[in-house]
Amino acid sequence: MWDVLLDAFLDSIKIFPFILLIYILMEAIEHAGKKESIERILGGPFAPAVAGFLGAVPECGFAVMCAKLYDKGLIKTGTLIAAFLSISDEGLIILITEGAKATDIFLLLGVKILYAIAVGEALNLLFAKKDAAHICPEKDDCIECGTHHEKNLDKYFLHPLTHATKTFLYVFVINFALGTVIYLVTEESITAFMDKSALLQPLIASLIGLIPNCGSSIILAKAFTGGILGFAGLIAGLSANSGIGILILLKSKTNFRKAFVIMGLQYLLAVVLGYLVTGFIAIA
Repeated sequence: MWDVLLDAFLDSIKIFPFILLIYILMEAIEHAGKKESIERILGGPFAPAVAGFLGAVPECGFAVMCAKLYDKGLIKTGTLIAAFLSISDEGLIILITEGAKATDIFLLLGVKILYAIAVGEALNLLFAKKDAAHICPEKDDCIECGTHHEKNLDKYFLHPLTHATKTFLYVFVINFALGTVIYLVTEESITAFMDKSALLQPLIASLIGLIPNCGSSIILAKAFTGGILGFAGLIAGLSANSGIGILILLKSKTNFRKAFVIMGLQYLLAVVLGYLVTGFIAIA
């Protein structure tokens, strides 16, 4: 078991510099962009397309931003769902740093974005909402944790370092847990179970993805790179995941009930996508 612990630590620590670099880049992009302009576009006619593309950025901050805007009545339901469906949270970072095939990563992003846009546009037609007065967040307010980072050291190092360290700890725990399972159960048994449960993977993975924590997306990504989860299960699970965005609605007094409707709708849509991919793979 000591070997499992050591392997988990080494596998986790070697990707830490890359995770930190990605967070620094994401921070630079976030502060370089104009949040007011993004919010204004998210209330426009092409909102689901914008939400679908921006949601693909590997950070859960955009999910939080959309949830806050939805809570204030500034964006439509379809736009929120489009953002949630396209988001992969930390899972995408793990896929990149753990050496997943580039074709799998681009296919994952492409399918999720297109599906999110199509679903978002359809839902906006069904559930049209009136736009409220525009309210912009405070300048330099972190849309993910709500704290201010006025100094460059905070913005571009300490804040990314905090998020990277949290992600590292998640990865280490999950690496150790998966390593322990593989050690006790054996790879042959896991592979056999995966083959037998292939049709159930979108259902199970989507349930895991609903957990409002970046740890769930890391679990899904690690399971995929470890050969435990198939591509259809991965895309379903990551489509059901919205990081901590759903927590914003669960904390809201006005949208508390709607949060459960949105979670149920997102789960259903993620499962449908998973089985569409399953069918396509079977045909191909």
